[in-house]
Amino acid sequence: MPRCPDNNTLTPLLRKLSASLGESQAKNELRWLLQHVRTKLGDTGGSSASPHQHQSARLWREQPAPSALEIERSSVRLGSVQWSWLRQAVADRTERHKPLQYIIGEQQFGNLSIGVRPPVLIPRWETEEWMLRLAGLINAHTDAASDGALPKSATAPRPLNILDACTGSGCIALGLGSELAENSARIVGVDISQDAVGLAQDNLAFNRTLLSNHVEFRMLDLQQPPDALLAQLPVGESLHGCWDMIVSNPPYVTPAEYCKLDPDVKDWEDIRALVPMPPGTADPHHVPSEKLDPTGILFVVRLAKLAKELGLVGSDRSDAELPNAATLPRLVVEIGGGHQVEPVCQAMHDQGFNMTEVWKDMAGTDRVVLGYFKK
Repeated sequence: MPRCPDNNTLTPLLRKLSASLGESQAKNELRWLLQHVRTKLGDTGGSSASPHQHQSARLWREQPAPSALEIERSSVRLGSVQWSWLRQAVADRTERHKPLQYIIGEQQFGNLSIGVRPPVLIPRWETEEWMLRLAGLINAHTDAASDGALPKSATAPRPLNILDACTGSGCIALGLGSELAENSARIVGVDISQDAVGLAQDNLAFNRTLLSNHVEFRMLDLQQPPDALLAQLPVGESLHGCWDMIVSNPPYVTPAEYCKLDPDVKDWEDIRALVPMPPGTADPHHVPSEKLDPTGILFVVRLAKLAKELGLVGSDRSDAELPNAATLPRLVVEIGGGHQVEPVCQAMHDQGFNMTEVWKDMAGTDRVVLGYFKK
């Protein structure tokens, strides 16, 4: 049997990826690229499957690396367009350090397929993990209300009004919109980046049939003066005049940590989604180091203040339409690890939160701080 030409086998592509990523990661990434090219691209270059029939691999999960033979077998009967795309993908990954998710163009998040494109932050597994945990917590509260576990004097609970700050791709807002009980929440995602809001709206359109709650997105600078900010936030009858919870994966990378990030991140993802910037920053790539927050919690502090400005904490707040609201967090923020727990908790307490909680991720890292207000 004649041997296949070297340019029609995966051997040179695997060799190239291995030199850049290491053998195990190279095999996994090549497997995901093959899965994508076989599912999404026909030999004509068009899509061969309905978007909702395909769920991209959970790229962040540790999976046993396939053998070289398994990989080679999966390339059988690839067409010319598929081979061309695959070679370009490997070149982008190794020579330009383009993140795999940007190459594939999507990332699974909960039961949704979230589109990704540079420079919008790529959804991480840590964020998906706590979003699902938070959805479970909220659903348990909703179930308690619907099952009659609340006092008989309580009025029928209204939907929770949730603000997703620094929404990026919209993954948290859309994830909650999908996972929460039907019509139990109204979620508004905001971001300073036009690229982010545009992508979030595209993801809303793509996943709309999978949502059980209202979700919308708006472009908004949360660091502007309070009066100007509050004037732009949606209020009124549609939101019953108040907010109930802020959730956020804010920028929390310290300047020192940013300098050590791989080019896969630094060269592709928006620095504003990673490192908290001073208010009014015009060019985030040329901010004097002395103006940057060395702790990385500048934006979290702003969110704690925003929670107070929006009335999420305070003895004068009425939650008659949200029985047992004190069991729910009012502010939920992702952090970069244990070094940020104490200052973040202190920032919340300074703004009136009288209880905080810390969630670890599956890797055992302190990942989320939740602020409560219990009367």
